Amino acid sequence: MDFVSEIRAELLPLLRSLCDLLAASEEHDQHGFFAGILRGVENAREPDDLADPFIALSHSAFVGFEYTPLAAMLLDQVLIAAQRSTITLSIGDEVVH
Repeated sequence: MDFVSEIRAELLPLLRSLCDLLAASEEHDQHGFFAGILRGVENAREPDDLADPFIALSHSAFVGFEYTPLAAMLLDQVLIAAQRSTITLSIGDEVVH
C-alpha cells in the first residue's frame, strides 16, 4: 500500500466521524469546514494532494470555533493522525539504519 492510501485509511474514518457528529449537532460552519478537509483527503492520490487539507487542519484551532468536548476529542485524534502522517510523508522512501 502506498503512503497516500495508508494516510487516507487512517484519516478518513476519523474525519467522517467528526463530520457526522458536527452535522448531527447542527454545527453547520464547523461541519462545512471539516467536510472540505474530508473531501480533500478523499480526493488525494499523490502526497502533494494532502497539502491543502493538512494546512486547513492546522488552522482548525485558529478559526474561532468552540468545539463540544466530544468534537474536540475527535479533532485531537484527527490532528494526531495527521501529524503521524506528515512524519511518514517526510521520511518517504528514505531508509533508516
